[in-house]
Amino acid sequence: MSAALSFLRHRAPVILGLPRGGVPVAYEIALALQAPLDILLVRKLGSPLSPEIGLGALAEGDPPRQVLNEEMVRRMRPSSLFLAQEIERQARELQRRRRLYCGNREREPLTGRTVVIVDDGIATGGSMLAALEAARAARPERLLLAVPVAPAETLEKLCSLADDAICLQVPDDFRAVSQFYGNFEQTGDDDVTNLLDKAARRGLPALTERNANMPTVSQIMDHDATVVGPHDNVARAAGIMRDWKIGVLPVCDGRRLVGMISDSDIRLGTAREGRSQEELRVAELMSEELAWCFEDESMGAVMRRFGGSMLERIAVLDRDMNLAGMLNIDRSMSDPRVPHDGSEIVRMNRLPSDQANGRF
Repeated sequence: MSAALSFLRHRAPVILGLPRGGVPVAYEIALALQAPLDILLVRKLGSPLSPEIGLGALAEGDPPRQVLNEEMVRRMRPSSLFLAQEIERQARELQRRRRLYCGNREREPLTGRTVVIVDDGIATGGSMLAALEAARAARPERLLLAVPVAPAETLEKLCSLADDAICLQVPDDFRAVSQFYGNFEQTGDDDVTNLLDKAARRGLPALTERNANMPTVSQIMDHDATVVGPHDNVARAAGIMRDWKIGVLPVCDGRRLVGMISDSDIRLGTAREGRSQEELRVAELMSEELAWCFEDESMGAVMRRFGGSMLERIAVLDRDMNLAGMLNIDRSMSDPRVPHDGSEIVRMNRLPSDQANGRF
């Protein structure tokens, strides 16, 4: 699992294990990524007939997040009083287990961060569903689930709640998580507590220290970027993008960035306006909503801001707000299916200089 998640190494993720079985897996991931480890507790909501028959699940949060299995609720028909009492009982149990496993340690904050929820495997997905909804309510920048094994139908159901899903095996003959382990001994409360204590005692570098060790944008970006002007015709912009196999170009008035034009802007705008590319001017189709970063920013900060987006090229500005170059985001850094050792942040496709007026 650690190798599959190595693309997150420079994004300072928070690793959350689902006790109990998910904690040993999460511990190894946190160790490999030098990331903080915490837990996300989930409790089954039992039915009036038996606590083993689940009506849904309750995940810790502020407030706790409940996810009901509507089909089971219709079948069991619990009274509203029973359901309220069961939710309250399991909420108290969540608090008890948090104290048991973590003592007085504060929960790791999730807001604005990359969060990875880990379990040892998924069967029906009820616990993971509640965990994902609870984590999403904390407003992370990016939310991923990571498991060694899961059936395809369950994984598909859960993927809509996460930004990415990393699963090493999706077998056709799935019957139980245990069939894919040589040793599936139950993880005890003491095991969970010990692993969390060991993780908490590690000397993790502070986030500011990790950012300081990252390359700056100016060390990575393409300094030799070609631009177009707002009064250039669209055919010129389309030709540059076609020749260089890129999807977006900066639009500059001198060195001042005034917009961006993409191949989709050209395609849709030409159809909408009913005029040829030679007749249309870049200013008529460009977008003034810009994604940019400063050349002296850390790549860690930039990837946390843009790594989960669909952007492929970002304008780089100097502190005078002039265009300094372009940064090509490597999409494999956001794709868990692509092996990556985490040692690079972007893949540069340095483009040859042209002799057009827009080059700088």
